Amino acid sequence: MKIAVLASREDAHVLVPILRVFKEIGISAYGLSITPDWVDMDQGKIRLYMGEASHFLLVADGRSLLSSWFGFAAGIASAKRNGISLLRVDPAWEPPRFLRGFPIFEDLQELRAFFSVQREEWMVEEARQAAKIALLELGISFHADSLSTCIQEGDLRSVKLFLDAGFNPDSRDRHGVPLLCIAARHSHRSVAEALLERGADINLQSEDRGYSALMDATLAGAGDLVDFFLERGADPDLASKDGQTALVIAVGRKDLVVSRHLVEHGADPDLKDKLGLSARGYARLFKHSELIGLFERAPSLRTPSD
Repeated sequence: MKIAVLASREDAHVLVPILRVFKEIGISAYGLSITPDWVDMDQGKIRLYMGEASHFLLVADGRSLLSSWFGFAAGIASAKRNGISLLRVDPAWEPPRFLRGFPIFEDLQELRAFFSVQREEWMVEEARQAAKIALLELGISFHADSLSTCIQEGDLRSVKLFLDAGFNPDSRDRHGVPLLCIAARHSHRSVAEALLERGADINLQSEDRGYSALMDATLAGAGDLVDFFLERGADPDLASKDGQTALVIAVGRKDLVVSRHLVEHGADPDLKDKLGLSARGYARLFKHSELIGLFERAPSLRTPSD
């Protein structure tokens, strides 16, 4: 962010306090005092001076509007993506219609408050653009499918760049699978950690089979990731589209270790799926004595009837 402050020779005295404000809030700025003989200057040189800026602040009063430099500067500034703003040094001055849509400040306090916010937004946008450029330099297109591929491959660096570039950590792939679930399905803990650090919803469920990241990690047999999700507050009793919980999935895999960890974090062995069977019921069906013993020792939330 770099601001060019333009003022007529009569208003040049306000340039110093304006530039001081910008310096105090950490914004690069420079002042241009426009003299009456500006029209005799090399136009290319003038455009070069103004071309250094990303933003423009015009010091405006009744005299400014009548000056040819003001219209010239406003025209160049308006062509910039970030446009212009004005500091009104004459309270009686009313901006013309073509300038009324731009920010107009009555004093330096208003200017400071506005650009303090602008600076933060600008820094965020700069960081996003830098991340997009970094992805392109790696040969990775800025697209949801590319992000999904990076997560599947466990490419943590690229995943972080996507997040830095503005991708929502709760985004889904074309099949409706949340990014966190993709990381869980491929057992990439470091990627899962990065997504959660950026605010991903740990209990968000996929649209294909209704699994949460915890369920997907359970199905993948990724015990370390299961423990991580549980420690981060994942709900062990969420049900999939088939009504199956992570514990039912673990029992289906005959995974005693993951089943124990789920029970230790409050998973209910008596929640039934759409077939009418619970984790306890499947353990009995499979005649898995260790799982049956685990559930008998676990506190039950309801009386088993299956």
